Amino acid sequence: MRVIAIIITITLSSIFAFGQTAGDALRYSYWNYGGSARYMGTGGSMGALGGDYSSIISNPASIATFRRSELTFTPGVLISGTESNFNNTEFSKNKVSANVNQAGLVFASAKPGDWKTINFGIGYNRLMDFNQTFTYSGTTNGSISDYFKELANGLTTDQLSDYDSWLAYDTYLLYQPLASDPTYYENDLLPNDQTQKFQTVRTKGSMGELNLALGGNFDHKLYVGGSVGVVFLDYNLTKKYEESDINATIDYYEGLEYNEALSTDGVGFNINIGAIYRINQIVRIGAAIHTPTWLSLSDSYNTSLTHDFIDPDSGAGTLTSESPIGTFEYNLRTPWRFIGNAGFVIKKVAFISLEAEWLDYSKNRYNYDSEFADQATLEIEAGTNAQIKQTFQSGLNLKLGGEYVIKELFRLRAGYALYGNPYVNNDGMFNTSQISAGLGYRKNNYFVDLAYVRRMGEQDYAPYVLASGLENSPVVSNNTASDQILVTLGLKFGGKRAK
Repeated sequence: MRVIAIIITITLSSIFAFGQTAGDALRYSYWNYGGSARYMGTGGSMGALGGDYSSIISNPASIATFRRSELTFTPGVLISGTESNFNNTEFSKNKVSANVNQAGLVFASAKPGDWKTINFGIGYNRLMDFNQTFTYSGTTNGSISDYFKELANGLTTDQLSDYDSWLAYDTYLLYQPLASDPTYYENDLLPNDQTQKFQTVRTKGSMGELNLALGGNFDHKLYVGGSVGVVFLDYNLTKKYEESDINATIDYYEGLEYNEALSTDGVGFNINIGAIYRINQIVRIGAAIHTPTWLSLSDSYNTSLTHDFIDPDSGAGTLTSESPIGTFEYNLRTPWRFIGNAGFVIKKVAFISLEAEWLDYSKNRYNYDSEFADQATLEIEAGTNAQIKQTFQSGLNLKLGGEYVIKELFRLRAGYALYGNPYVNNDGMFNTSQISAGLGYRKNNYFVDLAYVRRMGEQDYAPYVLASGLENSPVVSNNTASDQILVTLGLKFGGKRAK
């Protein structure tokens, strides 16, 4: 049986004991870098060549390659599309959003002697975009009330979670048939009862990095640099799940509506160092090490449940129960990143660039503040970290790009990126790739770049997962494709080039 990403990325119901799952850790460490139109048009592969502010997020030594000061700004439009397949029926949703993908300022300072330049930069790069909407509907066996029943059984009513099982009990979706056993619960559905399911899932927000970089150029052969990044995170998730007895065959049960909402804000930092060596006029190689990003996060979450039923005495009825608004503050440490770059310059009219990034997603770690946390909280922390270690593996992200100069003023670009599967057992259900193309115009102190980027991915999703396995749980296959158009406006200024 396939082991799904969905088990850890989807069910807010299990999140609300505390607001964190292994899937959240992956969300904040599986970066699809944004950047300038030139950087994105070449697949994000320019770390060894530099000359573009966004290459600093890959290899901070690239700041040392600038010969003149430069100011860049990159707005963009993103169209996020999702094709969902549920019960052999296709559903399609698109979402359009505008954003700032990059902004950067580099101060290049020419120096006499072996150190040709000492450069400083400050700027912003978008790391992730969370904007997505998808929907599905269909008739399958079972009900989310079966999931609530599994959560409740073995607990007394005062031990039920305020965010799922208590709501089901409070609206009489669950009841206790045995007076002798206050920890046993039932619902009105049989295992083979069919229900019509409908759900809409919406996510929005982004993750971006403000970085400060410093680098030096030694005799136009060795370039070294470092950067400090301050990461900002904003993530919002809303889910509306509806269910009904479409065939009118279930006694007492009419349907339900379950709403979930999660909002996460955070800030963090990281430190990166890198070096580039120019072997000759053609070949450049580089390497960089990125420390973990230490994130301080805050969650706010709530749920509500409405149960529609038929009372044999009074007829149709409706009961609604709402959870309190829960909040939780915690820390997350993402993995180290190790990056290798290479660039090949062909007669000053073209280049080919490559990049490989390795990181181990199983090294994500939560910290629930052990100084103040109680034993139950520490046990949840240990359990979630163990789940991360068992579920994830190391991944290798590969990027390839190139640029060709036409009559000195115009540039053509293309790129491709493939992001490695982070799951130990996935059977190819989590795949992400990216293709890109771009144009550039440069004259005197001004330049304009345009890029088109298409990202494609596959990931399965389930609104709930039963203990009996995925074969008895509803599963949705999502194919995502985002189309992004970027425009970079750039200005070069400052003194003479370093000799």
